This record gives sequence, C-alpha cells and structure tokens, in this order.
Amino acid sequence: MPTSSENDQALSLGTRLGDYRLDAIIGHGGFGITYRAFDTQLAKFVAIKEYFPVEFAVRRPDGEVGARGTRFTDDFVWGRERFLDEARALARFRHVHIVPVLRYFEANGTAYTVMEFEDGRSVAQLLRAPNRRLQPDEVRRLAEGLLSGLRAVHAQGFLHRDIKPSNIIVRHDGVPILIDFGAARQAMGGRTRTLTSILTPQYAPIEQYALDGKQGPWSDIYSAAAVLHHAVAGSPPPEAVSRVGTDPYRPLAVTQADRFDQTLLAAIDSGLAFAPDERPQTVADWSVQFGTALPQVDDAPTQRLPGATTAPRLSGVSREHLEPVSMTASHERPRSKAGVWMIVVLIAVAVAVLWRYQPELRGLLASTSPSSPTVPETPSRPEVAQPPATAPTPSPPVAAPSAPPPVVPDQSAQKALIDQAQRAATEARTMLDRADEASKVARSMAGEARIVAARAARPDLENAERLSYDGGASYIGQVVGGKRQGLGVAELANGERQAGDWDADRLDGLGIVRLRDDSRYAGQWNDGQSTGLGVREKPGIERTEGNFVAGRLEGLGVRWALTEPTIVQSGEFHADMLDGPGVETIGARERYEGGFRASRRQGYGQVTGADGKMRSGLWEDGKLVDSTP
Repeated sequence: MPTSSENDQALSLGTRLGDYRLDAIIGHGGFGITYRAFDTQLAKFVAIKEYFPVEFAVRRPDGEVGARGTRFTDDFVWGRERFLDEARALARFRHVHIVPVLRYFEANGTAYTVMEFEDGRSVAQLLRAPNRRLQPDEVRRLAEGLLSGLRAVHAQGFLHRDIKPSNIIVRHDGVPILIDFGAARQAMGGRTRTLTSILTPQYAPIEQYALDGKQGPWSDIYSAAAVLHHAVAGSPPPEAVSRVGTDPYRPLAVTQADRFDQTLLAAIDSGLAFAPDERPQTVADWSVQFGTALPQVDDAPTQRLPGATTAPRLSGVSREHLEPVSMTASHERPRSKAGVWMIVVLIAVAVAVLWRYQPELRGLLASTSPSSPTVPETPSRPEVAQPPATAPTPSPPVAAPSAPPPVVPDQSAQKALIDQAQRAATEARTMLDRADEASKVARSMAGEARIVAARAARPDLENAERLSYDGGASYIGQVVGGKRQGLGVAELANGERQAGDWDADRLDGLGIVRLRDDSRYAGQWNDGQSTGLGVREKPGIERTEGNFVAGRLEGLGVRWALTEPTIVQSGEFHADMLDGPGVETIGARERYEGGFRASRRQGYGQVTGADGKMRSGLWEDGKLVDSTP
C-alpha cells in the first residue's frame, strides 16, 4: 500500500479498506487523516477517519501504522483504544447537527471510523477570503445549529473539544453539521505530554492549554463563540494565551453594533469571557442569552441507536419496500382511443402546413437544385430558428435577416484557448482548497510548537540542567547521558535561538527557531531539521505555511510576499517553488488561476482584474504569449 503524494503519510488513493475505496483526502491534522471513500456495497460516498497521531505514529511501506519508536508504543496503543471508544459512543446516537458515525473497525495496525459524507462547504471555506463575513441570516442559522448540536452532545456526556470553522460543514441545504470530535485527543492529553497541545489557538479556551485545566460545557461554548465571532467580524478573536493580563479583546457589541442584533452580539461576547467561570456554564444558559435573536432551537433529544456494544450496521435502502417493475407492462397495455385520435390530428395538421407552404417549399427546392449557383457555407454563421411547423395561422411577413457579423479568423483558436484556460483554472481552484487546508493544519502545528517552546523556557522546568559549549553557545533544559533530551532552549553564539523538544542533541518533535535576522520557523522537526508541518516567516517580508523538508516548502502550502503589493501563492511547492496548478493574487489588482513552473506562470490560466473582468491566456516563463481580447 503506497502512500499518497499529497500527504506522505496518507494511504494512496484507490486503496481498498474492506468495502471502501479511498478516492480523496479531505483533511489531515495532528491526530488523524480523513479520506473520502466510495462504499462499493451501498454505492455511496462516506468519510473515513484514520487514527494517525503525527507525534508518535509512522506508516511503513506496506501501509501498516505503528508507533514511531518503542518509547511511544504504550501511548499509541492506548490512544487507539480511546479512538475506538469515542467511535462506539458516537455511533449509538443520531442528531441533525452531528455527523452520523456508521461503523468503526481496525486494520493496518490502526483504527478507522466511517461517517456519513456531508456534501457541502466548511465554515472555514466560507470564510476563506480576507475579511469575509457571513450575513446576519447565515450567522443566526450557524448559531442555531451549534446550540442544538452542542446541547445534544453535552446531554450524552461528551465534549467536542475542537470546535473550529473547518470542523463545521454547512450542507447545501444550509444545515450546519459538527464533525471531528476530540474526545480521544483530549484523553491522550491526559496521558502524554506530546499531544496536550493539539488544539487550534484562535478557537481554544485558556483551560485547554493547561495539563490540569478543568474543561466542561463552558469550554465548547468558548470555541463556538469564537467561530461565531469569526463569522460576524471576519476574523477570530485574539488567542486565549494573549489575553492573559491586559486583555485585547474588543466586544462585538461595540465593534459590530451597526450590522447585528445587540442581543446576539452580547451573547457571543459572553461566551468568549476569558475566565471559565464567567462564561455560561451550560448551553441552556447560553441559549437564554440569545433570547429572541434566534428562532426557537429544536432541542429534541438525541436519538440513540439500538445495541450498546456492537458496531451498527450500515444504513441503506431496504429492498422490502421496493416494488418490482415489469419491463413488459408498457408494451402490453392497450392503446387508448384518445391516443389514436391524437395521431390522426397531428397527421392532419402536418398535411395542412405542407399545403399552406407549398410555394415556399418549391422555391426552396429550386434554390438547391444543381442548376442553382452554389453559395459557400460559412461554418461560423449562426443558425436561424424557424417558426413552429404547427402554427395554426399564417405568420406575418418576416424581414430579411441582416448579414451575419464578420467572422473572426481565429475564432476556433480563441475557443480552444478559453476551454483549456477554464480547465486549468478549475484544477487550480481545487489545488487552492487543498493548499488552504494544509496551511490551516500547519498554523495549528505552529501554534502547538510555540506552546511546547514556551514550556521548554519555563524557569521551573523539571530536571533542567545548564550546558555550555565552546564558542559561547549554551543550553538550559532536560539532559540524558550528557545530551539534550526532552524540553530545553539552546542559545547559539550567532544569535540563533532554538526551543522545543530535543532528542539525542537535536530538535526532534515540536519546536521553534529564531535566527539573528529575526527569521523564524515554528512547527515539526526531524533530526535537527525543520521537516513537517509548520510556519516559516520573516516578519513584514514573507510568510510560508505548509509542509517542509529540511527547511524548504515541499508539498501543499501557501506563501505570502508581504511587501507592497502583497503577493499570495497557493498550491503544491517543490524546493520552495510553486509547481503545477495554483492560484496567485497580487494585492487587489488581479488574481491568476492556472499553471506554474518555478513559481512563474506557465501554461494556460485565467486572470481576473480589479474590475472583475476575466480573460483567458497562455503563459511561458511568466510572460503572457496569447490571450483573449
């Protein structure tokens, strides 16, 4: 089972897992990989989540998943059991705003959860554009769904623990659905340090940052309120860790008073209270604060499925309710008299029309006889619609058609150019969605790395030692056998600072580095090199989010050139260069969707200008060589 090129740890597309065939990767984060799969038995799409904690899991060439090393074996196995426990519990009930879990199973050394594939767009996709905000009706519908879904989740003794825009799908009928519950993720946080930081900083309450932080319904309420804040204001609230001391949070009731109902804004502000005990303690309490700003939320109890210990069977069409259809019935049915008379009437009308237009028909036949001069056919001339043959009354005189417009000599070439440019633009937009998802996961990983680095720098770090090196370098942190092992911070003589998780004298795991020129990287490390998901930036100059190999962007990601005009490139990168389908925006001036090579426009694509007008073109080495008028 080879892995997929779009994620070096994911199973390759086309892989079979029992009755399921994997055909797309629709999400991946610190705790697992989610695939879209086709159920070959029920002929429907489903979503399958694979247990794959990136911190201590690895996939072998044969597709088997196991612990990254012997020191992680117990954590890996224990986490897999919690993953299955979560699936068992969620599979036993149904709610309109919670993704249905269909079944779960073990394979490839790991575990899988099969869910309904909710066809729609995530709230993250809806909010992708800078400063994009939802309309008041959309926000109210989103709030209704969150309140109803969370009330059902909490009533069954669960917390979601990872509410964020990418974990809420808005179906095509407008119904919001909660996906990707984090119960097993949180259980791991209580057992091992490496996964306590799997959270999304912009949406996580302060208690999720602490090992012993007491979490409850008020924690999910904070995250839901943060999502609503993003929907209303176009950006999430300040990260909880930045609100310690002087709180920079500005209430929506002040900043958005001109667009929304004050009661709704005040309820969101209440859910975002920094201190847990100052927030509503239950969803019922929070619902009261919304008052009449929302319609009455349907709080019907969550439906539990029968069977408490066995995996549920897949839902499908019951053959008992399908009536057999006779393929010969229509041929054996006697023809009605009305049908016979209808045929007679149609024949009579046709004869009358032929009689009425016989002079015109004779003229038409004469004009096409061999003795008539031949008129060259113009391929591009538009066809002229003829009057209905069954018109019951004579038509009024019709003016002679005007001469067709001059034929553009290269019209067919222009059409081919447009068609190829449209295809390239469609591929580029698909790649944009994947790159944006990778970018989000990279930001999340960078946030975790910063938290690990902050812990490494704590003055009360357990078992910390100080090491000094020739040339002025130093290290303060945990040491095993004279080598940096565990959490610690290294200061180099050239001004470079490294902090995070160390193994055998090298950064390995999560950590950050800041160079003398203030360039920095936060994310995953492997054997002393910035390899994995993370964020690289030079403040005010450039920022890159995605998957890195030895310090270079390699795979899906997004890169910003922050000098004026701001240039954003999204797609798949190789050695820091954008290659293949991608999207590039240049300030508010233009947006290009199409092919790239070495970060330059290459091949077919489409450009949309500031005026909203789109044109198709062909580029070579960044230069436009052909385009539509």
